[in-house]
Amino acid sequence: MNLGKFNDTEIGSTYNFTVLVLEMNERVSKTDKPFVNFVFTDGVDKIQANFFDKTVSSMNLIGVDVGKVVDLTFNVKTYNNKKNFTVENIGICPDPEAVVEKFVQSPPYSTDYMFKSIVDLIKKSTGREYDYDNLNVPSSDMSPAALTIRMLNKYHDEFCKSSAAHSIHHDIRGGLLYHTFRMVYMAYKTCDVYRTLDRELLICGTALHDIGKIFELDTDELGSADYSVDGRLFGHAVMGMSMVDKEAERGSYGEEDVRLIKHMIASHHGTLEYGAITTPATPEAFMLHEIDMMDSRMYIFEKEMGKVEPGQMTDRVFALENSSIYKPK
Repeated sequence: MNLGKFNDTEIGSTYNFTVLVLEMNERVSKTDKPFVNFVFTDGVDKIQANFFDKTVSSMNLIGVDVGKVVDLTFNVKTYNNKKNFTVENIGICPDPEAVVEKFVQSPPYSTDYMFKSIVDLIKKSTGREYDYDNLNVPSSDMSPAALTIRMLNKYHDEFCKSSAAHSIHHDIRGGLLYHTFRMVYMAYKTCDVYRTLDRELLICGTALHDIGKIFELDTDELGSADYSVDGRLFGHAVMGMSMVDKEAERGSYGEEDVRLIKHMIASHHGTLEYGAITTPATPEAFMLHEIDMMDSRMYIFEKEMGKVEPGQMTDRVFALENSSIYKPK
């Protein structure tokens, strides 16, 4: 088993790594010949690589499939000034220690810790007395906090498993929970500085801003996510607002509370250009957008800086307006 890293590869060289297959798609070249487009992960990075003149069925015959750990021989070339990977040979890794768990990325905190922390901060944001060791709220409570906690509990399993994106940021198993966990903490602290913000509203809107992603994205056991049919048709903001409406119908929640939470979901992308349904019209909606931008961009900074040594700069990063990142010594 050779646990090499794609980031360490050099153009013009050939390598043999043990990796995990995340995706396999059969395609046809310009000359009408079949090839298989793979997505592999080395446990840190994901790459796409083509195996020319091959079909998915031919790969299945030798045991290669999504979710399998394989020994991969590939070469590295350049295309559009970026690394381009081509498969030379592939086969199932015979090493009994080559297990899937070695390659599945996950957040640096446990699922239980992150979920409980979110619920605790929602309760604390209200200034009211709650049992902090309990993930539930009294049945008579019809506050924004109660609505939010009930929704998180209802969709607990999907919320804790889902990736936060198909790519770009928090695109790992549990990425949605991790993204929300960091944002809720940031939102709570932000209210210590900007005291005119409604802390309960901001925390609740932050906790639910991406809840629609559990249906927008189909996340498999490996953390790889693709868009569902409804996800492509409607997007997670529309789906999230619909989920809030369904919960609101179950109790006598305040009409204005529901309106404000839905507005935060609708506007959290900030501008129509970036997919917002509308632009932020309240301080809490504006702050949610800023916190969302900060956490998504910081995740990209963290990920890209992990690819270079101190004193070096990364390649240009598309998600950061094609900027290069410098890793300080």
